[in-house]
Amino acid sequence: MNGTVIFGKTRKGLEELAHRTAAVPQKLRSVLILVDGKTRCAELVQKCSFIPQCDEHLEWLEKNGFIEAVGSVTTAASALPAASASPSPMQAPATQSPRKALLDLAQELLGAHAGAVVQRLQDTDDHHDALVQTLERCHKLIRLSIDEKKAEQFRKMGSAVLASARR
Repeated sequence: MNGTVIFGKTRKGLEELAHRTAAVPQKLRSVLILVDGKTRCAELVQKCSFIPQCDEHLEWLEKNGFIEAVGSVTTAASALPAASASPSPMQAPATQSPRKALLDLAQELLGAHAGAVVQRLQDTDDHHDALVQTLERCHKLIRLSIDEKKAEQFRKMGSAVLASARR
């Protein structure tokens, strides 16, 4: 897979996350959530290092129409035309707030147990520092009341979401 490609969610991918049609296996949904329309494939694979075969998951998601290449970064000169082009409607996740991305992650990862975490995230300002603090509080809550593995997964994926939003 070309590490300079930038993937964005397609309409089909957005619908899958919104409606849980079960078309994407759970282990691939985590990768789909992290696709943001801004991050190069190589960086995405690095962020997903805790997910085995992340590059293969990206290929599957692309092959099945859940993500698509929205750009490529090879040189600074080639990035200029892409930056001046009008944004595609498929790039909506790139403008998604970090808080919304964390809410989606919590609902996806925790399912029926997401209530308290979702409430904490909804009560948090959409500022980076506030979200970092809430992410840590939610990690502790998940670890104590739901599952330690899910807590670590939420922390790692949430940190990746906040790191990509910071750029």
